[in-house]
Amino acid sequence: MMPIPRPSRIRMGSLGRKIRPVLTLQILMVLALGGVLGCATNGSDSAVRTAPAAVRCAFMPENPRPAWVTTRPDTEDYVGVGQAGSSESPEKQIRAAEDGARSNLASEVSVKIREQLIQNLCEGQCGEEEQSKILLKAESKTRQTLKGAKVQHRWLDQGSCMVWVLVTLPRDKVEMRRVMMFNLSPPSLEIAGLLVGHLERVLRDDLAVVPADARLEGCVADSAKSECQDRANTIFGAITVSLDKEAVSGDGQLRQRRFRVKGGLRFQERQVSSFDVTCKATAEARADIQMIDRAAAEACRKEVQKTLKKDLEMMD
Repeated sequence: MMPIPRPSRIRMGSLGRKIRPVLTLQILMVLALGGVLGCATNGSDSAVRTAPAAVRCAFMPENPRPAWVTTRPDTEDYVGVGQAGSSESPEKQIRAAEDGARSNLASEVSVKIREQLIQNLCEGQCGEEEQSKILLKAESKTRQTLKGAKVQHRWLDQGSCMVWVLVTLPRDKVEMRRVMMFNLSPPSLEIAGLLVGHLERVLRDDLAVVPADARLEGCVADSAKSECQDRANTIFGAITVSLDKEAVSGDGQLRQRRFRVKGGLRFQERQVSSFDVTCKATAEARADIQMIDRAAAEACRKEVQKTLKKDLEMMD
């Protein structure tokens, strides 16, 4: 009897020999196709990743690089330049560049304001405690002054996606305003001169006090005159003091003098402050009149100062 062949092994072997080339070809095709698809996918991903950058860098008109990016503009104004790189949105990027420009501007302005305060408050010779107070005041005045700063130009470097901003502040916004105080009281009332001196010290916190020029006394009531217009940065102030009442106590031991103080400040064509207060001082009847008046002048200063401080804060 002839041996029975083993079909499965023969077929499997035969099939194996026949299938291997086919499988190899299919695998190569799949790998090749996968590579092509992979390249296409990577390219697509790359395009997706770069597309937002292209859009983000075109949110402002394309212009040549302005000179102020690298060179300070030829202007008497104070200048601040800031820049900012890519951010979550164009608005945030522009805002960051503006903040940088204002910060740069503040560093320049604060130095000038501090110099003016040192010269005005202690004529350049300030002690350590005074220096600390002036530094705090300079920071406060700098923040207030920067409200007048304006954005002049914005520029987008589309190659680097960097936004640049130029901010300026007029020099007269930084220079301390001058104040000129006039005493319109009768010469016989020495308290008026004392009070003017007190108020000038108060005003030095915010203004540069200059000596009163009799030729400009009319500017207190009418600043439209030509000579007043030439002093556009000067505030004109005046006080008038009158003795309102003088009395001695019934037992003759005490004397009281009560005064009325009227006046105000005018800047350019507007009244920026006005006051009308009464104040008094009491002392022994045998006390010197000047001593009583000095005490009354200090009391008047406190009353007038409340109004002046509040009005000066609102002036701008």
